[in-house]
Amino acid sequence: MITVMRRYRRMLQIGLLVVIAAFVLTSVFVGTMRGGPDRSDAVASVNGEAIPLERYQRRYQTYLDAYSRVYRDRFSPELAEQLGLPQQAVNDLVQEALVVQRARAEGLEISDEELNAQIQAVPAFQENGRFALRRYHDFLRRRGTDAAAFESDVRRELTRMKVESTVKGGIKVSEAELEQAFVARHEEARAAWALVDVGALASAAAASDDEVQAYLKDHASEFKLPDRRRIQYVTLAPKDFRPQVPEADVEKYYTEHASEFETPRQVRAAHLLVAVPQTGGSEAEDKARAKVADVIRRVKAGEDFGKLASEVSEDPGSKAKGGELGWVKKGEMVPQFEEALFGLKRGEISPEPVRTPFGYHAIKVFEIKEDSRKPLREVAPQIRERLAGDAADKAARAKADEVRPELQAAKDFMADAKRLGLTPVETTLAKVERPLMLGGPDPLEEAAFSLSVGGVSAPVKTPVGWVVLKSIEAIPAGVPPLAEIRDKVAAAVKHQKAEALGLERARQVAADSKSGDLQAMAKKAGAQTGETARFSRAKPAERLPGDAQLAALQTPVGQVTTPVKTPQGYYVLKVLERAAPNMSELAAERDRLSKEVLSQKQSQAWEAWVNGARANAKVETFAGATRAPRRG
Repeated sequence: MITVMRRYRRMLQIGLLVVIAAFVLTSVFVGTMRGGPDRSDAVASVNGEAIPLERYQRRYQTYLDAYSRVYRDRFSPELAEQLGLPQQAVNDLVQEALVVQRARAEGLEISDEELNAQIQAVPAFQENGRFALRRYHDFLRRRGTDAAAFESDVRRELTRMKVESTVKGGIKVSEAELEQAFVARHEEARAAWALVDVGALASAAAASDDEVQAYLKDHASEFKLPDRRRIQYVTLAPKDFRPQVPEADVEKYYTEHASEFETPRQVRAAHLLVAVPQTGGSEAEDKARAKVADVIRRVKAGEDFGKLASEVSEDPGSKAKGGELGWVKKGEMVPQFEEALFGLKRGEISPEPVRTPFGYHAIKVFEIKEDSRKPLREVAPQIRERLAGDAADKAARAKADEVRPELQAAKDFMADAKRLGLTPVETTLAKVERPLMLGGPDPLEEAAFSLSVGGVSAPVKTPVGWVVLKSIEAIPAGVPPLAEIRDKVAAAVKHQKAEALGLERARQVAADSKSGDLQAMAKKAGAQTGETARFSRAKPAERLPGDAQLAALQTPVGQVTTPVKTPQGYYVLKVLERAAPNMSELAAERDRLSKEVLSQKQSQAWEAWVNGARANAKVETFAGATRAPRRG
């Protein structure tokens, strides 16, 4: 296979890289820890096997990467906590440990062959359909891990996938289950509804001083704020110091950094491989060499190299393409192969079989691109941009160094900053524990909390420029005075009252409507009312929340649902009509529905398997182990 052509550093054991396409598995600490787990560097223990903190941090990083792409600028450590990402990461790793342990006991572990076979299908590590060592190394470097550790983690994930596939493999869907699913999807209902609007009740509610004080006493934690610092600061932005870059400077950089703009020699080639088993002995060695030598002879006699490679080669990654490797640069192949390849001229075939650690090769070169260098006119804009950016940043830093002594000596930071032609800002920063995986503390925040009140910082590098700040006030963590948060507390009191009153009214509407007209009872209670057209799971009703629709679909004709809580308030529904689906229409969606039901059953089976394994296991999680790291 083509991966055997890459540098020989256990490259065939980099693991199930297909997993990268689904979710990047980035654990760096691998292996098991026998005996009692060391709580100092573990987040959990499964049957005595510790889950190291490093592995947790890498898995957590996977979640952070995924959710930050979804939420973008709105993503924050607080949101990560609200989403429960730390616990999700721990649960993932506990499940993985349970599965790997069961696989070990049942002989379902992943062999080296299974692990290696996945490499071919990893687009992230390929160039022109071939595995590229450079891409793989770039990935490892970005993730701060190495091939051996990554391989071990991938093996664990592949083991989990294998066990999951085994559990799900025996699940079938019966005709009765399929019909039941069809009915559930297409059975229709029509309902009258009433909505007790909690928002309207809250707007009409009142909150007395006594109620506000009592609520704050009982719910103080809802209003607690972290440590804060009131600061004043100025920003020296590089964009305000951007210079014109002389052409001579651009030319000088181009000359002194020539390697940045060079493209190394490349060769477009094809090969075929006849593998030599490690235990094959001299006879296997001789047979493989002779087979490749015969191919070389036949090509020289006029036969097509690509056709022979398709017939003879034992590299599944290139065999179907006639041995085609695409363009190859130095550093991408094992040394023996590379030496032979780059010694050939255009149109030449290797004069004799080439031996590598994996067998014998025949190599043919089709095209050669010699070393080249991009012309100055092509790269001048990017050079100019780089030089201007560097110069602007240095100038902004120099200006920050220049004004800092005056700001240190200033009695009135804001006034003196304006006198210096700067734009001062006053703000309050809160202490936020950011995981190192999210970049650690904000630099401005870190500087603010490191200063004593009255102190002025050295220039602080931030994404928008160099900042000089003064600490004005240290505000300890705690609940602010009631006068500062009265409106928030009063709003909470009103909402609490509205929730209770709304639920009470909805219950009364439901009770009265059992033997009467729901809409009449709703109007009596001051609720909004309406009536739906027929709807089903496949054809939802307009403007009716999903939870309310589901409640109606599960309620018999003539009966009333219990109050259904939604973001708008409490819904009560009375089912007026139900209509069974036309079973003859099942045939049209049989295949799609079968797949959906099968997927649901498989998920349920896997969840039951995991829950059963966990119920019979000794799982211990260590409190505080997943807390975001802090500095200082």
